Amino acid sequence: MKIVKPTLEDVAQIKNIIDEFAKKRDILPRSFEDIAERIREFFVVKNSDEITAISSLRIYFPYLAEIRTIAVKESYQGKGLAKLLIDAQIEEAKKLGIKSVFALTFRVDFFKKVGFKLIDKKQLPQKKIWEDCVKCPFFPDCEEEAVIMQIKD
Repeated sequence: MKIVKPTLEDVAQIKNIIDEFAKKRDILPRSFEDIAERIREFFVVKNSDEITAISSLRIYFPYLAEIRTIAVKESYQGKGLAKLLIDAQIEEAKKLGIKSVFALTFRVDFFKKVGFKLIDKKQLPQKKIWEDCVKCPFFPDCEEEAVIMQIKD
């Protein structure tokens, strides 16, 4: 298994994983078009030609980005793939000069284990709220928690 940047040929597999987790309300649904338009934000784990895990990194403004859309196929969970994806996203963030990376999550303990700290959601950029949160079935009663990591050079 290896972490790679996906191509447009991978959009259907990425969408299938997102759909599976969106049904369980673990992540937000995303359209085929949205995934294709934002394909450069993604990292995927591949086992041969099969995508087994996904995540994306969205930049909000200089020095701040969000790790999002983290999902690992059920049969591959417990193998450390989510941590590997987060590490890859953080390395990319460093290369881009990003100073802080945040996430909205139901899995706060996991993020704390990998170095994130809990913050108040009010500290997140308003752009996040109006682009993503308003589309969420939990809005405005979001039960996700906000976490952040300061990136060291």
